[in-house]
Amino acid sequence: MSQRITHLDLDHDGKLIHPRTGTPLNADEVPTHIERHLRLDPATTDTFLYVHGWRTKPDDATDAAQRLAALIDDLIDNQPHHYPRLTPFRPRYIAIRWPSRSLPTPQGYRTIRDRAAAMSHPGQAARVLAAILGYYNQHRRTPAPGPPRLKTAGGQYLHAVGHSFGGRFLAHAIAQASTKLPHSPRTLAWNYRSDQYPWTLDSFTTFQMALPHDSLAEAPYSRLLEDNVLNAPVAMTFSPHDRALGRWHRATEDGKEGIGYAGATAPESHLHTLRLQDTGDAYIFPSARLLNVDASHRYRASPARIEGAHSDYFHPESAHLLLSLANQAR
Repeated sequence: MSQRITHLDLDHDGKLIHPRTGTPLNADEVPTHIERHLRLDPATTDTFLYVHGWRTKPDDATDAAQRLAALIDDLIDNQPHHYPRLTPFRPRYIAIRWPSRSLPTPQGYRTIRDRAAAMSHPGQAARVLAAILGYYNQHRRTPAPGPPRLKTAGGQYLHAVGHSFGGRFLAHAIAQASTKLPHSPRTLAWNYRSDQYPWTLDSFTTFQMALPHDSLAEAPYSRLLEDNVLNAPVAMTFSPHDRALGRWHRATEDGKEGIGYAGATAPESHLHTLRLQDTGDAYIFPSARLLNVDASHRYRASPARIEGAHSDYFHPESAHLLLSLANQAR
């Protein structure tokens, strides 16, 4: 089944762009635009919010989101018994497209690295995520008893998925948005209209994340480790066949390899490594907050490709990971 991809386009400052006029929206215009543009079907059970990586054209970002959606749809159609809690499963796919083009040079890398961080600070791209979360909150039934989460008794879940710098973008935005509200635990809190709503994302998966391997032990990313920020572990694939996050990443990040090359290395007390499972094998997720997912046997690509396996994640096994995490979120 072919799924329509909903686009949300951002400019260099992380501001939402109007799809017809191409002009950036003011902060107070964003919530209304999101409400009109998303038009969430009440029957939707799961929304996958995808953010692409470095040097990706808008049309290529759409194609990537479409390929991932097709893998998810095909896999659950062929083996629904592997995901017994995903009944029913009516997904929605949203692609956030941002200006990630630059020269394939160290300076070009640094430009996009700094842009990804700047865009996801509160007041910029975080406002777009705030409006999406606020919109969902307007259309959900709060589950009771239990802490507020972005899901309903009937099942409406939000899954964040990033590739490369897209994973870094999301990690930075989530970390920056987590805040301490009065009389509440630290959780995601978005300023939507005049109120604040605390809840969590239901899963967060990054394919080949372009972030130094020890960054999750340091601010702002260490906020991902705190209770109630995520209703799931941070799942991060890695493969030593990813040359972009090996040699290239070392040259631009003070000699440090990217998480997508060999996995996160800190903080050790929160880490667990498991294998990217074949589609016929079930996942047993540990209680660890950070999951390194070893995809070296599947993410290989051609040796002739200069970036190696950096973008070689369009496999049924990747969809199996996403569906298994969605199943676990129930």
